[in-house]
Amino acid sequence: MPISLDGEPGVILHTRPYKENSLLVELYTLNYGRISAVARLSKKVASRSKGAYQPFLLLKMTLSQGRGQLWQLKDVFLQRAGFALEVPQIFIAQYLNELLFYLIKTRESDPQLFASYIKVLEALERKEESYLSSLREFELTLIEGLGYGLSFLDTNSFQIEDDGKYIFDPHNGFCRANISSKQVLDGRTIKLIEAREFASKEVLQALKMINKSVISTLLDGKQLKSRELYAQYLMV
Repeated sequence: MPISLDGEPGVILHTRPYKENSLLVELYTLNYGRISAVARLSKKVASRSKGAYQPFLLLKMTLSQGRGQLWQLKDVFLQRAGFALEVPQIFIAQYLNELLFYLIKTRESDPQLFASYIKVLEALERKEESYLSSLREFELTLIEGLGYGLSFLDTNSFQIEDDGKYIFDPHNGFCRANISSKQVLDGRTIKLIEAREFASKEVLQALKMINKSVISTLLDGKQLKSRELYAQYLMV
């Protein structure tokens, strides 16, 4: 039976032209997850919703499910003023959108991930130094939602030891390490990650390395434009 949604909170991840006077819009919504929809831009709709069909806006949307995979995006309203993002914060926001665009393929609700996404955008808008903990939390929540949550046992199914040394492998998890390397993590850091205590730079750096390893595996060679733009910015 066709579904109609009225006032569904969501964000636009990506748009592109689709047939005459239409856009193909990729959405991430609170209650229905990832949705692909067609928005027909009549003169009436275009004048009232001008500027709403773009990323980094928290919207309320009216949608109806079509006969195929595509939904119809009938109307959009701003739920709040757009997130005022500047360089380099906008590259990080684009990174979030690319992860959702490339990795979320199913129409499954994940309110925790949606809330985490908005939390990062709010931190970026305020230019808070704490945005890094929100970003790492978002990545971790995304990974868990995709079924690749971290196991906080080592590869032999033993508990992580405080004074132990480990290397993380995205396929196997935490492996005991007998060498000194920048890639080696101490057990105390791993336990802080498990407890979601991201206050220290050491924990954030370790979680960045872990998340990047898992996400790169999930992307399977797909290069993110946001990373390229951010790297270019740092070289200026």
